[in-house]
Amino acid sequence: MKYKPFVFWSIFLMIGAIAIYADDIPVTIEFQGVIPNGGRVFVAIYYSADSYRNGKGPIDQSAWIESTAETVRVEMLIPEGECVVSGHQDANGSGKLDFGAFGMPLENIALSNYNGKGIPGSFNKLKVPVYRGVGVISVRLYKVRL
Repeated sequence: MKYKPFVFWSIFLMIGAIAIYADDIPVTIEFQGVIPNGGRVFVAIYYSADSYRNGKGPIDQSAWIESTAETVRVEMLIPEGECVVSGHQDANGSGKLDFGAFGMPLENIALSNYNGKGIPGSFNKLKVPVYRGVGVISVRLYKVRL
């Protein structure tokens, strides 16, 4: 009898946890154009325009991927809606995206809905839909050239 409150609260907490993560969707983030063994690939997910702010806002979710092939993948749980997928290959192992003159990235970068030409744009231009059945979001690494 003394275990009833423990069982009740345990079940209550499990149901709460399920409800919190019920809308998260398993998505494979795929990076193409990776230089094998050329440095780990960093992936950042932004859920809103406020968090993205042209790559300067707080990252909602991130991961590192080993660069074992020209195409690498990571599984992530992402809330249903829209997001921007961003990333770079950390060629020099600094743990961050390095910039040169005029703010140009020195390392290869990737953004959803970006073709590697010109200024990438805002959240609304780069966002991709996330819904049950989306499966894979594919992005390509580019050396930025203006």
